[in-house]
Amino acid sequence: MTSTSAQEAGLAVPAESLRARYIGLLLERLSDTRYPSAPILDRIEAAITDRDQAEAYVGQLLGLIEQDSYPSPEMLGRIHNLVAIIESAA
Repeated sequence: MTSTSAQEAGLAVPAESLRARYIGLLLERLSDTRYPSAPILDRIEAAITDRDQAEAYVGQLLGLIEQDSYPSPEMLGRIHNLVAIIESAA
């Protein structure tokens, strides 16, 4: 279905709303997963567009490492980089 036919059918949804829904879905899945895959984390990071989303994501990652005695270096690196980005945007 093209965007024109979607609009004609009354299915037009602002892209911002779709992105927020997509990120919400990914974050929800993340909360249900003890060991999320790198591709899912990459998708979430690529989709984040604002500070609130970034902070929610980092909060979920922190929750994951709080459950682990030995969190993965990759997860720690992701959190470190995201916190640095959030701090620099402040």
